[in-house]
Amino acid sequence: MSKRDCYEVLGVSKSASDKEIKKAYKKLAMKYHPDRNPDNPVAENNFREVKSAYEIVGDEEKRQQYDDFGHGAFDENGQGRQGGFGHGGFGHQGGGFDDMFGGMFGQRQQQQQYQPQPEIGSDIIATIEITLEEAVEGCVQEVKLPNNPVLLKVTIPAGIDKGQRVRVPGKGNPGSLGGGYGDLLVEVSLAEHEVFRREGRDLYCLIDTPYTTAALGGSLKVPTFAGYINIKIPEGTQAGRKFRIKGKGIKSMKGDLIGDLIYEVVIPTPTALSYEQRALLEQLAELA
Repeated sequence: MSKRDCYEVLGVSKSASDKEIKKAYKKLAMKYHPDRNPDNPVAENNFREVKSAYEIVGDEEKRQQYDDFGHGAFDENGQGRQGGFGHGGFGHQGGGFDDMFGGMFGQRQQQQQYQPQPEIGSDIIATIEITLEEAVEGCVQEVKLPNNPVLLKVTIPAGIDKGQRVRVPGKGNPGSLGGGYGDLLVEVSLAEHEVFRREGRDLYCLIDTPYTTAALGGSLKVPTFAGYINIKIPEGTQAGRKFRIKGKGIKSMKGDLIGDLIYEVVIPTPTALSYEQRALLEQLAELA
């Protein structure tokens, strides 16, 4: 079976640097890797072809032999030719002029006989914005694809965070020459919430605490996603103090880990005091 030109397989020029060849190999190997293309014989064949090409031109010595003699530089065991023209001049190259020029013409014939292979289509990336509640509980969103008036319904799993993606197989761009479709990658962004701030699995909430409650201690009503609860504010609580409620945060998208709900005390300064309030604060200031 004829073999494609190694540089053509990797999509680089013959003058490409080692760095460019390595970069091209990594990109193609990731694209055609069997783990990303299960039960796809076309991708599996492309992966083997890319790997075989890189094993030759990714090695400095083998690349030089390949540049000189093409695939004819390697026998069926994959070993390169040893030494230049060797002991017998042209004749030592495995048949003299006939073999040397035959290899050149044979390589050209291989290129002429090459038939393009089917390729899998590229992925499509779509970005959607959801609320914090939708991220916590999961939801179904409609996504518009390029050049397609039909909206695609995508299930967003509970616990998803900003920047994470949901993969929808087979909803990307079409492949070439009968190759399969790529995937749709739905990337999530979170709308700002008026009460809670998310950091990973934890939720943060600022709670306005009256000066008297912070100084004397007491109970304070605070919000959660499931309603309100009361938390105890110890005597002498300072602004910025945090209270952590275990297991009241967000459940991870994968696994059973649940974050915490963290309240941070804010002590607002009154801006409009009554006569009685001002008098009392002045008395307090005198006692301090």
